[in-house]
Amino acid sequence: MDKIVIFLTFTIFVFAIVVRFLFFPQNIYFGFDQARDAFESLDIYKNLNFKIIGPSTAAENLFHGPLYWYLIGPFYWLSGGNPEISAAFLLFLNALGVFSIFWIGKTLFNPTTGVFAGFLYAISYEQTQYALYFGNPAPAVLTVMTFYAGLAFLVFKKNWIGLPVSLFALGLSIQFEFFLIYLSFIFVIIVVIFKKEIIPQMTIPRILVSVFSFSVAVSTFVLAEIKFGFRTVTTLIETVTSIGRHQQETSPLFAYWDKLTLHVHDNLVTGREIIQVLVLSVLLFYFSYLILNKKNNYKQITFLIIWFLSSAFLFLFGIPKLYYSNIGIAPALLLLVAYIISRIYVSKKPIAIFFMIVILVSNLVLISKRNSEGVISDIYVQEGMLLSREKQALDFIYQQANKKPIVVSALTMPLKINTTWAYLFNWYGKNKYGYLPYWAGEVAPGFPGFLPSWKSQEEEYIMFSIIEPTRGVRYAFVEQYLFEQEQYGKVVEEKVFGDKSSWLIVQLREEHPRKYKK
Repeated sequence: MDKIVIFLTFTIFVFAIVVRFLFFPQNIYFGFDQARDAFESLDIYKNLNFKIIGPSTAAENLFHGPLYWYLIGPFYWLSGGNPEISAAFLLFLNALGVFSIFWIGKTLFNPTTGVFAGFLYAISYEQTQYALYFGNPAPAVLTVMTFYAGLAFLVFKKNWIGLPVSLFALGLSIQFEFFLIYLSFIFVIIVVIFKKEIIPQMTIPRILVSVFSFSVAVSTFVLAEIKFGFRTVTTLIETVTSIGRHQQETSPLFAYWDKLTLHVHDNLVTGREIIQVLVLSVLLFYFSYLILNKKNNYKQITFLIIWFLSSAFLFLFGIPKLYYSNIGIAPALLLLVAYIISRIYVSKKPIAIFFMIVILVSNLVLISKRNSEGVISDIYVQEGMLLSREKQALDFIYQQANKKPIVVSALTMPLKINTTWAYLFNWYGKNKYGYLPYWAGEVAPGFPGFLPSWKSQEEEYIMFSIIEPTRGVRYAFVEQYLFEQEQYGKVVEEKVFGDKSSWLIVQLREEHPRKYKK
């Protein structure tokens, strides 16, 4: 039986890799964040310029940890800066979650539940989106699972090693996505609820080892706080004291419910919204019944329900709008469903297999329909910034120029920041065609990336205007940009890469007779 379980788990892992690499590398997203991360990670490994703070968050004075840059940097460095290699690594890393969720299912229940959970994770549309998510939160799927895996080992196997493992994973999770600091509260809740299982295992040396493991994981934050005058602590205190003062247009309760039903849609069953509402309601009612009546592994189910509902803490600080605000909670849902199906499988195998087929088909429909276009717009507003299209755009520019000097300008997001195109021209354009273009227009200071500035048109040159996908950009900025481009000449050819909803446009302009200087 052990050999069969091992064989099935590895087979599921291989299947998970295949599912995640569908449409690769045409569906790799590469925008400002990815270009910035590429520059910063290469700076660490090529120039030994080590970082103690990472990418900025949406909140002022709060930053993620730099661990993500250290993680992807070797793949950029060894591949000569190729984003496809780093993206492939993240796809593979996400697939490893099959082993994590199998182990948790086996620890909480039995190997059969673990196998079912691994299969549900492998085919999960949501997890394939996180695999494609070429950004710092993506690896948190694994670290959050490891956080709960450590606690499961501590509580249900009564092995104290789970404590330092859990706290180390907590620190890594905060490194990848700062708002996952809320898991600290979940840690306290689980310790309180399962204190009878945890407290007897605690000794001073074990506690010190656990504290040390957490300290190592968050060491960069400690160094940054010392260097920058404890600005993160100050910001967190201000954020906590502001609870309840923010105004909400939508009820947090309804918004939170919508988030939970979205997990049912993206992991279990598609179709009309009423289907997801019904499925979620039945699941929560059934598990509540088991917990309240202390039946059928109710402690394990309590553990998973706490995990699944853990992100409710975030709604105290406002309604999270981003898709990944609930990152890491879907595996709990998959484990709960795997538990039900494994129980059905014991006596009614055809029904269990039917449920698995429904879930498989639902996820494959979403994967085939959406993953070819990369990550969804709920993750990245600027939908359509695919590396494959950007490379085609650069090929078009260089081929039209025919070795003449090139001048480019771009309507970018964020505005007036050329980091994305500076990276693409330096990595792809220069390596393939031997020279860089000049950049025309204002460039916001303080961002990584370099292209030589265009000073005059004394020599013969070819001018191109690049228009990135404009979703999320006020149309007034688009009009202003197009008006400014007229000084470089009229459009003589326009090339569109992508479809109407998420295109990337390159305009070839004729040389304007008037002399122009920046």
